[in-house]
Amino acid sequence: AKVGAQRPPSMITKLIQQILAAASRRAIQREKTQIIAVTGSVGKSSTKEAIGVALGAREAGSTVRASLKNYNNQYGVPFTILNVHAAGRDPLAWAIILLRALWIGWGWGTIGCKTLVLEMGADRKGDLAWLVGIAPPDIAVITAIAPAHAEFFGSIEEVAEEKSVLLRALRKDGCAVLNADDARVTAMRKETEANAIYVGESEGSDVRVHDAQIITETDERGHAIPQGIAVAIELDGRVSRTELRGTVGRPQAWAAAAALAVARQLDVPVETAFARLARDYHGIPGRTRIIPGIKYTTLIDDSYNAASPTAMVSGLRDVAAITLDKGTQKRIAALGDMRELGEYTDEAHRTVGHEVAALGFDVLVTCGTLARAIANAASEAGMPQPAIMSFDDVESAGVYLQRIIHSGDIIFIKGSQGSRMEKMVKELMAEPQQAPFLLVRMTSDWADR
Repeated sequence: AKVGAQRPPSMITKLIQQILAAASRRAIQREKTQIIAVTGSVGKSSTKEAIGVALGAREAGSTVRASLKNYNNQYGVPFTILNVHAAGRDPLAWAIILLRALWIGWGWGTIGCKTLVLEMGADRKGDLAWLVGIAPPDIAVITAIAPAHAEFFGSIEEVAEEKSVLLRALRKDGCAVLNADDARVTAMRKETEANAIYVGESEGSDVRVHDAQIITETDERGHAIPQGIAVAIELDGRVSRTELRGTVGRPQAWAAAAALAVARQLDVPVETAFARLARDYHGIPGRTRIIPGIKYTTLIDDSYNAASPTAMVSGLRDVAAITLDKGTQKRIAALGDMRELGEYTDEAHRTVGHEVAALGFDVLVTCGTLARAIANAASEAGMPQPAIMSFDDVESAGVYLQRIIHSGDIIFIKGSQGSRMEKMVKELMAEPQQAPFLLVRMTSDWADR
């Protein structure tokens, strides 16, 4: 969680971070653990998860461990290395974590795996330098650059500069996996002498995404219900195809392609990696996850965060690509604030509003003060005013949606962490008792936030 990220750390906080960092660093150096680090403004978690799956992290006896949940900061990266969970406000649990850190860091215990797939995030300058100081990468994966968390950076160029820290940390015998479709990422090539693998839809990509079609099935009411995506990826002159069930979106296809690039670099057969993705990768909570909704609707749950208009627009376009029966099915966008964007805030929200209108969504519901700019921009761009509703809080918006949705409707739900859009997902999902297993921020430490 990044709530309160603006506050300077206390002495106790800094001491705990230092202990966790030192223990993790010592253990990695001693055990010579292989590090695959993933960063970028968007798509980090999905890419990290796909890489872990492709390398066999889900299989019994695996020696590969991927970052737990969204553990990607000064606490989260050591938590993954030490294989512990966040302790919340429990002093005893924190004492156990610190004892485990000392136990493993000073050689009485071991990390327990040979390869770590670590998601690394940055709220402000210097965050990634701290993280690569703990776990210097052997393979660095850069997903994309966008004005995410720009409130704490002066410009998008400074965001790119921060992300490139991973590449400068690579040894010559390392490997960089770069997004071929993002000019700011490809420009980072000069930051490292390591081998580079380009991944994307662009011609000339070493691992090329040729197609990513949304799979739908027709239910007994004649409605098209999304099931996942069919992906075609070219590697070494050969196009392989698979299906990723339970999630939608071209970013998921890129994540799968990046996973294949890493797998090939580590001599995992492409067929094996593809089979693992088809069997075990179904997206992760809060990232374009397909969830059955009440009244026989379908939720596209992208509620984890919205730190960038790039990610929100991408999700909207993916939902717009689903072929529906326009006579009986509606596309609904339920969007919350995009926070931590600094000077980009108004422009970002207006961009999203224009996109909602241009894509022909039938209904737009916004939650929060900042998100009202999305509604205003959608109206200016020609979306009928009766199709737009704005609310101050997610609870009121959820009640409204419960009233207007009908069988077959597709509801795309996304907003920043602070918007708590997962509460709406829980209210609208057909089986809310599954929320602890399918949604983000369902733990006790988030209950009162």
